[in-house]
Amino acid sequence: MSTEDAAFRLTGSVLKSFCQKLYVGGTFCDLSKAFDCVNREILLTKLHFYGIQVITIDWFRSYSTNRKQKVEIKLPNSTHNLVSDWGILQHGVPQESILGPLLFLVYINDLPLQINSTAEPILFSDDTSFIICNRNFIDFSTSANLVLEHMIERFSAKMCVLNLEKQIQ
Repeated sequence: MSTEDAAFRLTGSVLKSFCQKLYVGGTFCDLSKAFDCVNREILLTKLHFYGIQVITIDWFRSYSTNRKQKVEIKLPNSTHNLVSDWGILQHGVPQESILGPLLFLVYINDLPLQINSTAEPILFSDDTSFIICNRNFIDFSTSANLVLEHMIERFSAKMCVLNLEKQIQ
């Protein structure tokens, strides 16, 4: 799915709900360092579950393990920067790659299974949103709260941190 597809699904769902005179709202999830939270063993197990052959899983294991990073902090008004030692990454998938978003989606693709009857999930890379609609405001409000509670619980189980501080401006 492209960005345009996700935006089209989102706006289409909202407009359809408006036309049906339903209460409609969205839960838009922002994950802190989403690609860094991926547990590789869970990801590899899911790839195997979806029928990926062992030789390909071994390639993914090789691709995602023993990756290193270091941090450099540029100091203002200084010719010297602070540089950390190289560290081996324990979790995550490469962010600046074609495979990163796909692997992240495989990692979280089971999140909406339990709420499909309550909300419409729209997954795009690390942007996850849910559209909730209902004729009755109390049922709408209850569903919206249940979806948010469920997402917090499911993201936590996947070692992902939902950024509850970020707000839409």
